[in-house]
Amino acid sequence: MTFAVARPDGLAPLRSIARFDTDRRTALGGCSPAVHPGTLRFLILLAFLVGCGSTSTSAKRARPTTGGIAGLAHDHDSRDPVAKAQIRVRASEHAPPRTTLSSDRGLYDIQLLAPGRYTVTALFAGQPIEIRNVEVRAGEITMVDLMFTLGRPEPIRLDYDAPAGSEIDRYRPRHLTGAVALIEGTVNDTTTRQRVPGAVVTAVHGDDIASTQQTVSDEQGRYRFEALRPGVYSISAYYSISGRGQIEVRRSGITVDAAEAVVVPLWIEMTR
Repeated sequence: MTFAVARPDGLAPLRSIARFDTDRRTALGGCSPAVHPGTLRFLILLAFLVGCGSTSTSAKRARPTTGGIAGLAHDHDSRDPVAKAQIRVRASEHAPPRTTLSSDRGLYDIQLLAPGRYTVTALFAGQPIEIRNVEVRAGEITMVDLMFTLGRPEPIRLDYDAPAGSEIDRYRPRHLTGAVALIEGTVNDTTTRQRVPGAVVTAVHGDDIASTQQTVSDEQGRYRFEALRPGVYSISAYYSISGRGQIEVRRSGITVDAAEAVVVPLWIEMTR
């Protein structure tokens, strides 16, 4: 008979801690020889340490070496998602491109990209979009939204590094009635231009503190306030960083008309 200690890493068990054949068992009257408690504790500890070492090695091997590009394809005027947009990501003119189609919800995602700068191009209904200098970092997803102007198919060419992205934009969704408004946007890092998930975003109507609403930016750094009453708003976002405390950004005097949606980008200085 063999007593074995199972290894937590799923490999073969360690050496048996007691073994005896049928003849010896018979000679002992069917009784198993005792295993010294110290030996048993040592072998169990050894098995634990081997498993921990294996886990540590696996963690080191799992260090990411690639990143990705993802985002949302949608129409500027309606903000409706654009499905089946042809999207291509290329590191250089001579490198083979990576291609995909936006989903029914307008989402796309291209993973396993080597760190570096890429050009993202998209095509839908005859309208091309080109966004240059999109930086990909290992272990990170760079969010790049693709905004088409359906019905106005002029080419759109942008530089991801350009000092833009803070402009307030407006559109009129079909589903909004004349009694309500909407404010949405993204929270972004001013240095890396990466989206910031988990930021607490606050909307205050005029000086009416009682009407304050709060939400948290999602995993793509987006936030949204629905069913707002028209008026003038202040939008702020704060984020807690270890060693720096709480950082905050605020934009005030944002007028929102009835049946209107206002896009308010928020930029936070995450690093110094």
